[in-house]
Amino acid sequence: MRNRLENFLAGISRQLFRIPGGFFIVVLLKRIFPAPNTSPSWKTFRFRGMVFRVDVSKGMGNAIFWRGAHDWGPLFVLERVLKKGETFIDIGANQGEYTLWGLRKVGPEGKVIAYEPSTAIFQQLEENIRLNPGYTQAISARKLGLSDRPGTLKLYTKSGINEGVNSMFPSAEHDVFLNEIELSTLDSEVRRLGLKRVDCLKIDVEGAELAVLKGGLKTIATFRPKILVEINKESCNAAGYEATELVHFLENQHYNLFTIGLRGKLTPLKKDAIPEFSNTIAFPV
Repeated sequence: MRNRLENFLAGISRQLFRIPGGFFIVVLLKRIFPAPNTSPSWKTFRFRGMVFRVDVSKGMGNAIFWRGAHDWGPLFVLERVLKKGETFIDIGANQGEYTLWGLRKVGPEGKVIAYEPSTAIFQQLEENIRLNPGYTQAISARKLGLSDRPGTLKLYTKSGINEGVNSMFPSAEHDVFLNEIELSTLDSEVRRLGLKRVDCLKIDVEGAELAVLKGGLKTIATFRPKILVEINKESCNAAGYEATELVHFLENQHYNLFTIGLRGKLTPLKKDAIPEFSNTIAFPV
């Protein structure tokens, strides 16, 4: 009975993304139905025409179950900039949140390429793709990390329930070894796939963002995609560079950067006041 009630209320709460302030109702419902202690704890549901399978014992999976997304702000922006028939590359796809919403926007006639190097999470990504057979021809998933050069590296994560923080850079927090990963570059992948267009990139790779961009210089110069990128000062430092270097790199490629705020509101990024953490979109000039 409790499980059916929880599923029913989650179906309602996922619709609250349309309403300013709906987040606080979701927080209340999550307190009434706390995340289970047993892991994994799987839930499968349909929302806005897409089917998801998530582990509600984990932070990201639980958020997607109750809200329909881990963070709606960047997704509001993604849905504004993506069009039918376009090509979207999701770098650091995790379990497929951006991948599936990107598929919904570009449609079966478009193309989405998703990269996720973690063995366990890639299996989750593949399962979420399998649950949406109407988009089979539009999606390609690659168990691969992207950087500025090919090679192999070890992948680490943090202990705890957040499944969205895997990193190629070990630290005091990222101290749990996951698996060894293969690396390629964005330019190599675009060439291998024979892509004729690249309209939008999303890059969320816990500090490796600058390396991914450096490995995609030709792609950026040729196609001038819009770029959704996470800027996290702590992750940048763990990777050996400052967040300002990432900003300068994009500006040098003739992009204007905007921070993404509540409900996808865009504010010009100030180089002298970069937040500790920012979801950012870069538009070609």
